[in-house]
Amino acid sequence: MSFSIKRVRALTIKEFKSFTKNSNVLLMSLLPILFSILYTYIYGGKAEDVPKTDIFMLCLNMNLSMVASFVIGMLIAEEKEKNTLRTLLLSGVSSMEFLTGKVTVTLLITVITNIIMFFITGMETQYLGWFLFFSLLVIISMIIIGAIIGMISPSQMSTGVIGLPVIMLFLLIPMLAEYNDNLKKVAKFTPNYNMNLLLKQTFKGEALSSADLPALATIAVWIVLTAILFAFTYSKIGIDK
Repeated sequence: MSFSIKRVRALTIKEFKSFTKNSNVLLMSLLPILFSILYTYIYGGKAEDVPKTDIFMLCLNMNLSMVASFVIGMLIAEEKEKNTLRTLLLSGVSSMEFLTGKVTVTLLITVITNIIMFFITGMETQYLGWFLFFSLLVIISMIIIGAIIGMISPSQMSTGVIGLPVIMLFLLIPMLAEYNDNLKKVAKFTPNYNMNLLLKQTFKGEALSSADLPALATIAVWIVLTAILFAFTYSKIGIDK
């Protein structure tokens, strides 16, 4: 069966409509924005309280962990739970077309949310390009992790049971690494923490150098490893089990 851009476009439109009707997914996607508004209002981005960079990084990691991973996992599990996935596959939609539609929606939602939070917290627009680049690299691996969670979860409820421990590690370890040396050693192997290092340097106006290559390499390794794990999981259980 050939890959059809037309079918992917139709699936993407369908996913956006489903997204607006799924209260769980919609609420989860709005939480990072709501928190960015709340924290910015409370602290005002003042350096003597909480720097706006710290507020933004907290909300950014929340978006990458909760939205980029959980949304696609819940969307895949929802289709399986309602038995609409099998109907789509029987109607001629391939598994890759189905996944591409889910990935496209999740990617757009995550990137748009990132941009909204970027401006809510008052970050300088001159750094927007580098921010989108670094965050996009991490989004890729987080979406792949979410897709794996969705494949092995039989229902939306089970995505929380299976995925929450994994996702919380990506959220909490980078956040707490600054306060614990042992956690910092672990955090150095996560994509989120290395993205934080690159972004903090960028937001300070400092040029990137060869010293930043290990951080970029770690993020790239995560993309490769998660892609391999996805391919293995897909070959073993498929998308509609």
